[in-house]
Parts: sequence; structure tokens; C-alpha cells
Amino acid sequence: MDSAKLNDWVQGVGIFALVASLIFVGIEVRQNSIATRSATNAAVKDAFRELNLVLASSPELALAVTSNAENPADASPEARFQMLAMWRALFHIWSNVHRQHLNGTLDPALYEAVVQEVSMNAGKTGGTESVDAAERRARHMRWAWESERFIFNSDFQMFIDGILGIEREF
Repeated sequence: MDSAKLNDWVQGVGIFALVASLIFVGIEVRQNSIATRSATNAAVKDAFRELNLVLASSPELALAVTSNAENPADASPEARFQMLAMWRALFHIWSNVHRQHLNGTLDPALYEAVVQEVSMNAGKTGGTESVDAAERRARHMRWAWESERFIFNSDFQMFIDGILGIEREF
């Protein structure tokens, strides 16, 4: 084999190896993206499950929320603390979901479900619920949001403000 043919053959093998390695890297990146999205979705669902378990096992919190259904600001300091802690936990979960959505690491269907939940809590009636119940829940959410808003990043603040219909000057 002369030098030119050997050079062409080596270049051909090199190009084939390069293409094969790029395909391999592409497959690895895709699998990593799927794994990241799955882990993110699982973490979000775990956070909701944990919060629901806490809510379901706290008679004191249930009493605080139901006893102060009309105006949470009128509650005792202890009840206000419990209700704000509940809302803060929920806002943190929603904030994480919002951030993961912006990062592209969350299943779009899960994001849409959370946006529906946020909207429902903001007073948009959900099916068979009464308008009064939706308005009470919206009052609670607004009350808690005004207290806890400062904790969250500006993207999430604008997201929740938009759902609540709050216009702020920045």
C-alpha cells in the first residue's frame, strides 16, 4: 500500500471513529437528560407527598385553617404561625417546580398540573367547589403570599403575582 492510500484509509477510520463517538455521546446525553427529568419529577412528587402527610396528621393545623377560614389575619399568633408555615412549604414546592420548569428538567405535564393547583388555590374554582370556598382559599393564599413573598426569587414572585392578578411596580 502506498503512502497516499494508507493516509486515506487512516483518515476514513478516523472519521468513522469520530462519528461513532459523537453518536455515543449523543445517546449518553439523552439518557442523562431522561434520568435527570425522572429524578426531578420523583423529588417533586416526594415533596408533595411529605407535605400532604404532615397536613393530614396535624389536627392543630386543620383547626387553625378551618377556624380562621374567613380571615387568617384574625387568627391567634400560634395559628397564624402554623398556617404561614403550611403555605411557605407549599410555596417552596411550587417555587422548585417553577425553577425546574425554567431549567427544562421537569415533565411538562407535571408542570401544567402544578400550575392548575396554584390557580385553584388562587381562587379559580375547581369543578364542584363552591365560589365561597374558592374565595376563602384565595384570601388565605394572598394573605400568606404577602407575608412570605420576599423569600422567593423574582421569577417565582412574578409567576405567583400573575396568577393572583397582583400588579407591582419593579
